[in-house]
Amino acid sequence: MIEAMQDRWRTRLDPRSLRWTSLMAISILTFVSSGATCMPKRNIPEFQPQPIFSSSPSTDQIVEVLNRSRNIQSLQSNFVTVNPNKIRNLDATLVWQRERRFRMTGGISRMLGNNFDLGSNDEWFWMAIRDGMNPQLYVARHDEFDTQPQRRILPVSPTWIVEALGVIAVEPQQVMGPPVQRPDGLMELGTMVPSPTGTFTRTIVVDPKYGYTRQLLLRDPSGRLVATANQLEHEFYPSVGLSLPHRVVIQLTPALDPPTEIDITIGKYAVNSLDPNQVTGYDLPNSAGYQVINLVQYNQGLPQAVTPIQVTPPNAAPSTAYRGVPWEGPLFR
Repeated sequence: MIEAMQDRWRTRLDPRSLRWTSLMAISILTFVSSGATCMPKRNIPEFQPQPIFSSSPSTDQIVEVLNRSRNIQSLQSNFVTVNPNKIRNLDATLVWQRERRFRMTGGISRMLGNNFDLGSNDEWFWMAIRDGMNPQLYVARHDEFDTQPQRRILPVSPTWIVEALGVIAVEPQQVMGPPVQRPDGLMELGTMVPSPTGTFTRTIVVDPKYGYTRQLLLRDPSGRLVATANQLEHEFYPSVGLSLPHRVVIQLTPALDPPTEIDITIGKYAVNSLDPNQVTGYDLPNSAGYQVINLVQYNQGLPQAVTPIQVTPPNAAPSTAYRGVPWEGPLFR
């Protein structure tokens, strides 16, 4: 469908006209509200992180704790708050299933319907943004995007966002050396992240007492810092034996575009509550009413990257009558 539209329409890229909506798109993609709508946190002793290490942990001990994230097959939350660049609070719900199935919808207010639809399936990821009179749909194939060394708007693979939320796995052969203790008492573990464009370097900052991650730093093959995630307000999930952060501050630094900061708060998670056989609900949105932007072609500066709007969008986004997600289920641990 998208290929046919691109063959039919051609237009020149205008970076100035795309700059604001690009900023909105990347801000929302990296997990998209008013704090009043978030479920209050309950300080239940069972969910408070407990000490794991009694002395400085070894590489094997850190890797074992991090790899407990492999017990997580799905995450779901009806209470997500994000503030991109300290500009605006947005409401959202999210659902994620291994490996690349993801959907998030929301906007300024649940009462006014959805302003964005963000998602991923095994082949594609997308960002549908209704902001003003120029709705835009950013799309890209995972395999094509991952092979591009120069990336506009989004400097990392969308799957990195899951790591920012605390779902981190480490292959022992990719560890670069023993953990290093920092002056603030935290420990750093360096790992290699192979990719089609070269080897990225990932630094994982771990709490030496509780074993959870406090910070992620990702550098591209040239050594340039492209993404960081500061992780706070952890809660322990006994069913998977792992603590997850409930506040994450992400900073993304594209090579050619302005940096972006996103402050995310998750009220509560439902962990592994989704049917592992669920494969529907992760389809590309209908492109009618959107200016379609192929991120792969946009990164290459190709004029056919942008397909103009073909159908006048509706006056208002469809109303959302539920507070959950299309895969309703109880919120429990």
